[in-house]
Amino acid sequence: MNRKRKEKRRAKFPHWSKRRIHNRYEEFQQRQRANWSELVPEITFILLKCRATRERAHMWEIASELMATYPGSFDTSFGGRKVPDYALILLTLEQAKKREWGYAAGDWFKGWRLTKKGAVFARDVQRRRDARLQERLAA
Repeated sequence: MNRKRKEKRRAKFPHWSKRRIHNRYEEFQQRQRANWSELVPEITFILLKCRATRERAHMWEIASELMATYPGSFDTSFGGRKVPDYALILLTLEQAKKREWGYAAGDWFKGWRLTKKGAVFARDVQRRRDARLQERLAA
């Protein structure tokens, strides 16, 4: 009855130095900022298209306008159909609401609107979009 039991070997996790963890975190933050710098201008332009300078736009209005204006950016597939990605839309609106941007105000329940700073920025985005469209038509 003297059986020797094999000790269970636990998986060793790789040892990462604090510097390596910090570098990974910084890279993640940079990638995330780059993505927001692309999505936030799009969402402010959509809020302008939804006339959210005077009245609040609700999520379904914003989602339908996003699907029409920026196909592929704010949608996901479900059961073979393209549906709006409400989580991404909400995260982008929350990012646009932060002090760093300051372009949007509101929440899921009351709806969303543009701030004065956001309205100026959205009109600038609209002007640049129109200029690019004119260039394409001229060429």
